[in-house]
Amino acid sequence: MNEVRISRRQLLKRGVVVASALLAACRSAPATEERSSSPASGATMTPTVPEARSTLAASKPSGDPVRIGMIVALSGPFASLGENLVRGIQLALDELGTEVAGRELQLKVEDTAGNPDQALAKARQLVERERVHILTGVTLSSEAGALRDYVVSAGVPLIVSNAGLPGLTRDPKLRSPLIFRVSFANGQHEAPFGQYAYERLGYRRVALTGLDYSAGHDKVGAFARRFQASGGEIVGEVYAPVDTPDFGPYLQRLAQLPADAIFAFYSGVDAVRFVQQYTEFGLKDRIPLIGSGDTVDESILPEQGEAALGYVSSSHYAVLYDSPENQAFVRRCRERFDTQANQFVYQGYLTGRVIGEALRATNGAIEDTTAFLEALRAVRFTGPTGEFRFHPESQGAVITVFIRRVERLPSGEFGNVVLDLIRDIDDVSF
Repeated sequence: MNEVRISRRQLLKRGVVVASALLAACRSAPATEERSSSPASGATMTPTVPEARSTLAASKPSGDPVRIGMIVALSGPFASLGENLVRGIQLALDELGTEVAGRELQLKVEDTAGNPDQALAKARQLVERERVHILTGVTLSSEAGALRDYVVSAGVPLIVSNAGLPGLTRDPKLRSPLIFRVSFANGQHEAPFGQYAYERLGYRRVALTGLDYSAGHDKVGAFARRFQASGGEIVGEVYAPVDTPDFGPYLQRLAQLPADAIFAFYSGVDAVRFVQQYTEFGLKDRIPLIGSGDTVDESILPEQGEAALGYVSSSHYAVLYDSPENQAFVRRCRERFDTQANQFVYQGYLTGRVIGEALRATNGAIEDTTAFLEALRAVRFTGPTGEFRFHPESQGAVITVFIRRVERLPSGEFGNVVLDLIRDIDDVSF
């Protein structure tokens, strides 16, 4: 796969996004490309936490560029997620300018294709050959699981931009001082939605459906446990493989369940297909569809169109949230990429902001790993959804949960209109 390398100074001159040639939608200019090494086997997660790499005095930062390695899926069923994560970090780099604390920023992006072995191989390449100071990105939970032991043994800070593998921040045996997450742990916003669905939406019997991989089971399971704890009943579960072209057999099983509503978690192209086929199958008029915000993210909502109308979801981000910071963020995304903001652009943006804040706090001395990690833990800033901060124990983001409903906007476009907010939800208490 191809790697993209370009400095911030070069980027500003060219006015292009840092990304793979696969990111045609971002209109990136040609960049130096290199063939990657063969994928290595996935790592086994262990609780070992060795010391971070040797440090330098924070008062004497190097004048070399700060090298940021980003590994995301830019091909395969989850390519749209990776593309938008890259867009988001680019928005943050645009804000930071050509330098932070006197040091130029370089972003090196690698495509994992959503494959954990390839993710590990790309991480090794970036750390051992490209000598990046920090790793970011990580689209899928399986990739996060493959990377965990390697980044800990290599002593490289990792800021997870998307992958919600719960144990990475929730399990004391898997946590590491080197690992942070700006997005969510799988289930972090779905669990509160389980209680909301019972108490506020009035549902008593819910059927569950989702992608048959770790994140699907994590998210659906978190909703189910909280819904049941609130007094609700789960009447059945139906899971479909990743990249399912025809959901007919799964929809037929769902149609036979005595449910007041169906909770769904799908993502990427699977979300588009599921929502469209749910309507075509005639279920939309019979059983309300609710679920995780991934299923109707703004990156795919235009393709789903009217089929998504009425879908009520939970998410840690809402494009239509009315705050000055979010309005500015949405506007910059539209101006920069001619596209709507979404949760993945938001997460990529948070990644870049967090790195920039920590660099400023350490006067650019990212080589002093101990000081840089302390600065990351202390990061606080007002972002598009309010104050951003990490939980002191888990090093995962403390989020606001947005309850949204898909509606047709006055512009004629479709959007997730905010119905309610649930604030200060961490990733250790659900």
